[in-house]
Amino acid sequence: MRNCKYHFLFILLSISCSKKDEINELNETIISLQSEISNLNSEINDYAIQINQLVSQNNIQLGQINELNTQITGFENQIQDYINQLEVLTESNEIFETNNNSLTNQLNDLQEQLYIIQSQSAEDGVYLFNRIEIQDPPFGGTMWDLPDLIQSSDYTVYSTSSYEGIIDRLFYDKTISDFITYPAHVYKVNFGDGLSVDFEIHTEFTREEALNLEQKYAPLMGQLGKELRKNIKSIEFLKGNETASAQRSDDLNYANITFHSDWLINTVENRPDGDRTEELFIHESAHLSIDPYVYGQQGWIDAVIQDGNYLSTYARDNPDSEDVAEIFQAYIAVKYFPERISKSLRDVILSVCLNRFKYFDTMGFDLKIYK
Repeated sequence: MRNCKYHFLFILLSISCSKKDEINELNETIISLQSEISNLNSEINDYAIQINQLVSQNNIQLGQINELNTQITGFENQIQDYINQLEVLTESNEIFETNNNSLTNQLNDLQEQLYIIQSQSAEDGVYLFNRIEIQDPPFGGTMWDLPDLIQSSDYTVYSTSSYEGIIDRLFYDKTISDFITYPAHVYKVNFGDGLSVDFEIHTEFTREEALNLEQKYAPLMGQLGKELRKNIKSIEFLKGNETASAQRSDDLNYANITFHSDWLINTVENRPDGDRTEELFIHESAHLSIDPYVYGQQGWIDAVIQDGNYLSTYARDNPDSEDVAEIFQAYIAVKYFPERISKSLRDVILSVCLNRFKYFDTMGFDLKIYK
């Protein structure tokens, strides 16, 4: 019996030693991971400093950008490798929950840090992203397929408005696809940056209805960058279910956007995936304030050729009239609202539009309202 007790004690000691060795090995693995993650954090900090130095020189070369992209891809791959290691250890119950949570949080922070670096660099005209080979346009129409970008709560430069009375104004009525003069309630809408626009609301709306339209949409117009509002002379409102349109003369003395209220309310505003009124304003405003300075320019033509694709089928099918308007929302998203789009979507956009975005950057657009 005594021998049996000794034998049982030996087994317990063996099990205890084995468990202790396992714990020691686990601790060494954790310490090693912590050290590697700490080193990676230092490398990413140095990387951020390197980018800031290059941006401040204002002469960053394509080869340098390619090298930076290679580096950031390497960082992302390292982070993913560490995440995979943690998952394996967790699945085999070889890691303590507190260690797992701590290391996972550190890795998530590093991923966020990389995304912030990419986002801030884009605002300075340095686009760091994972290039994806995309043969066909990834979207049908960007206003509908991209996420809801601008919220009604965002900053507006809308300042004041005044009722000018009922005045005959030239409308573009899409129900008859022609220009026609209608009597209109006219409001002079003023913005804090010195620009103004006339709201022309057909008298088929009552005075009260016209006032409600002006009060509803004037603040949203004030959310547009100054560059987008600079050429707009009037915003027209008609009843009906026709889509929005923008019209301009060659000399830009006539430049207006027409909204048919039923379509605007039923199709644009009340969508399960978000109200797209602000995105519609970006699209139509780009036709008046960006198009005239882009189409036909050799730099733009070269950029389109270099990109070799379109962001939407609507742009592809109308390359000389819709390409700019279709990508301008994406341009604003990448440069100024990166937190409102996913990293994967950002990679898709830049894989298709990189050279067009670079061309936009050369034009010195006043879009500081989005900063």
